[in-house]
Amino acid sequence: MRPFRLLRPLGTGALVTGTVLLGAVGETRGQVAAKRDAAVSIGARVQAQFEANGDSNTPASFFIRRAWVTMDGRYNDFASGRVQFDAQGQTVLEGYLQMDFSDAFQVQFGQFKKAVSHFWLVANSDLPIIERDARVPGAADCPGVGGVCSFGRLTGRLGLDNYEPGLLFQGQLGGSASYRVTLTNGQGISGSGGTAGYDQNDGKSVSGQLSVDVGGGTRVSGYLALDENEVVRDMEAMTTETLGSNAFGVEVEMGSWLGGPHLLANLLAGDNWMVSDDARFTAFQVLGLWYFPVEGSSSFQAVEPMLRVSWASTDSESMDMESTEMTGLAITPGIMFYASGRNGISVNLDVYNADGETRTSLKVQAFAIF
Repeated sequence: MRPFRLLRPLGTGALVTGTVLLGAVGETRGQVAAKRDAAVSIGARVQAQFEANGDSNTPASFFIRRAWVTMDGRYNDFASGRVQFDAQGQTVLEGYLQMDFSDAFQVQFGQFKKAVSHFWLVANSDLPIIERDARVPGAADCPGVGGVCSFGRLTGRLGLDNYEPGLLFQGQLGGSASYRVTLTNGQGISGSGGTAGYDQNDGKSVSGQLSVDVGGGTRVSGYLALDENEVVRDMEAMTTETLGSNAFGVEVEMGSWLGGPHLLANLLAGDNWMVSDDARFTAFQVLGLWYFPVEGSSSFQAVEPMLRVSWASTDSESMDMESTEMTGLAITPGIMFYASGRNGISVNLDVYNADGETRTSLKVQAFAIF
């Protein structure tokens, strides 16, 4: 049975590819070839990781963090499509048709990265931070969401930044402003190896993001999420209820990727629906990077030191009606060595402190992009 299981993600990807990219391919004497004026490109990313944790009960390990395949097709100036799937986890991450009506109005129909923040919109192949949620095995659980209390953990586990099916609208407003609006089911997949969690009701989640380039390489963004999620009310009877939750935040970005100094700061607050109907959370994060080209080296083209500081607080009020507040501070120093383009090796040390206890996790990841 195992060989068939390994073929399932490839079969899933091929099926969705045939649906989304149908207009870009045609059959000629039993062979599949691109039609005239259409283009199909295939890319892949593999990220191999080593992790050693300060917790003596968690052994150090090597593993493949991601093995993703991406297929892009462009039929003409109006229509294009994408399929991206996890070759390990039998999961289609993105699969959509995009229609470009103008620079001010584009529509995606399918499954895409919802992402209210640019921190999550950046592809994992471009981001030198190894784990966006600053995960540290064995650390004290953040109420509701588990793991560390950090900006990335809360946005990811609460469904604010993940892959969901629905409609996406985006475009440029003048020369300096842009927008992004999504209408989705409210429960999708959490990323590599995730599983679909489609809603059992007709409620939909709405997320919106407005960004303005204020000059000097600085961008300011505001985002809002009006979410709805299925909450289990009775574990034995498995009865559920649709719970509305809101979140809002701001983001400031200075500089650019692979372009010298770069700063990305986020502030987010909202409802922690995984804890209770009235629990709240607040999260702050700042990520600083500095890209230095290396002259005269045949091994590395650049080096990029980095530092991430993430603080989060969530109300842990639970069924026993005791109200306490859980806060956590995650600090991640690191460095990325670029061999060519985005290919290279990143080293991160995640240090997490909560309730007077400090835990650490050393991560080394090799980025290979084709």
